[in-house]
Amino acid sequence: MYTIEQLILDQTFLNYCYKSNVQDVQTWENYAATSSENKAAVEEARKMLFALNQMLKSREEKLALAEFKKLALEQQQLKEVLPLSKKRSFVRVWYATAAAVLLVMGVALFNHYQEVQQADLAFKKEQEQYQVYKSPFGERMSITLADQSKVILNANSTLKVPHGYNKENRKVVLLGAAYFDISPNAELPFSLETSDMKATVLGTSFYMRAYPHESGQQVELLSGKLKVQKAYNSSLDNQPEILLPGDMVMLNRSVDLMEKETFDIQQRQSWVKGQLKFKDTSFRAVVTALEDWYGVPIEIRGQQKFAGKFSGTYENESLERVLNMFCFATDCNFKIEKEKVILRFN
Repeated sequence: MYTIEQLILDQTFLNYCYKSNVQDVQTWENYAATSSENKAAVEEARKMLFALNQMLKSREEKLALAEFKKLALEQQQLKEVLPLSKKRSFVRVWYATAAAVLLVMGVALFNHYQEVQQADLAFKKEQEQYQVYKSPFGERMSITLADQSKVILNANSTLKVPHGYNKENRKVVLLGAAYFDISPNAELPFSLETSDMKATVLGTSFYMRAYPHESGQQVELLSGKLKVQKAYNSSLDNQPEILLPGDMVMLNRSVDLMEKETFDIQQRQSWVKGQLKFKDTSFRAVVTALEDWYGVPIEIRGQQKFAGKFSGTYENESLERVLNMFCFATDCNFKIEKEKVILRFN
């Protein structure tokens, strides 16, 4: 049988109290049903948590959690050595102290529960409006839209397509990078929006890059004609740019600057085909290419010793496989985390 302090210190029990994990809810409901003593302990622990009603800062929450764990450990140790006559009074004092500490913990848990609920609500609303495509980390995703337009969604990217796409309009939203091959339709122009840019076309092929973790965004036109403009009201310049094949636009919102330049169409066409090519390429240029290809920042730790050049062609390879070959040649180790890749030199 669990004590009340053991229950409160158990993360799965906290998940049960705040209904944040279905499996944990079922586990503790089954536990409470096994005996009246277990049910009473579970109810008492829940009451202590739900009675909490104060708001404190996160630093204080962490301090309180550490203090409570210390109290729980002391309580367990002293209960083992105290004579029976003093145990009851000690337990009353301990509960009074623990209840004060738990005021902080409960607020943190309640706030976390509210955040989870709000996130779930936002996700449900988004699902009602859009078909959401999310590419796996380190891999691309091929998508065919309702109008037969083709999209290659780069790694670590999201494309939002309204459920009414190709009926009243053809508007999509991009977070990340993607290549678009758009079917012509003069009556329904295709419109792509990111946080900072908006591109409008009738039928063309182009590449857009707009990752949230990067300060700049860019669009490259491979065929057709493309109008690009800022998606926000600029104090400097709100005029759109008209692109022809080989033209690109780079935008940095932090300095409110949008510039038109040119790019290598053949190199981007290799990207579309899934061909990652290196020919006498420097270490830094390879790292930059991998960041662009897989849509993930790469952090380098330690001192790089290899100063040679790289050559080779990789077709539709996963990030992990390319890094294995790359690190074998450069004598480094890599670690793929949720938001970045770490290259470490000894």
